[in-house]
Amino acid sequence: MNWETLRNHFPDQWVLFEAIEAHSDNGRRIVDRIAVINQFVEGKDALNEYKQIHKTEPNRELYVAHTSKNELEIIERKWLGVRI
Repeated sequence: MNWETLRNHFPDQWVLFEAIEAHSDNGRRIVDRIAVINQFVEGKDALNEYKQIHKTEPNRELYVAHTSKNELEIIERKWLGVRI
């Protein structure tokens, strides 16, 4: 599924999804294929589920977004620091 298809299936909702196929281009993450994990009315609920999944499976590429956005814009950030 792509972002446009997801938006049509889940209008005006928060969605938690996993990037199945993605690539980087000029500091942005372009998601080509999406797998929906869950949909939500409230963004805070989506973020809470994101945190739970990310804690147990940190290598999954998960995102939360609202389907009112015409385009999915994900800006990559470089991690500067030390993780302990």
